[in-house]
Amino acid sequence: MFGPVLPSHGFFIRHAKNIHLSNVEVTYLEEDVRPVMVLQNVTGADFFRVKAQHAANVPTFTMKQVQDFSVAQSRPIPDTVLDRADDKKL
Repeated sequence: MFGPVLPSHGFFIRHAKNIHLSNVEVTYLEEDVRPVMVLQNVTGADFFRVKAQHAANVPTFTMKQVQDFSVAQSRPIPDTVLDRADDKKL
């Protein structure tokens, strides 16, 4: 459905509204250089207590056309609230 490779090693969320993930841990067996979470065209994304393993210099979140985003008490991302993110990496 998505071809041979998804753009993230954790969650790829697009064309969605009011996403809430809490108490989720994303890890890998072998190092992966893709972002943990890729969000595209999302309105209302709330992440709470998310632990995300990722390779050095690889963003945890990659966002395009995202509105009303928040992440709290999550590692390794500091608490962040964004009204809008047209093209942002955290």
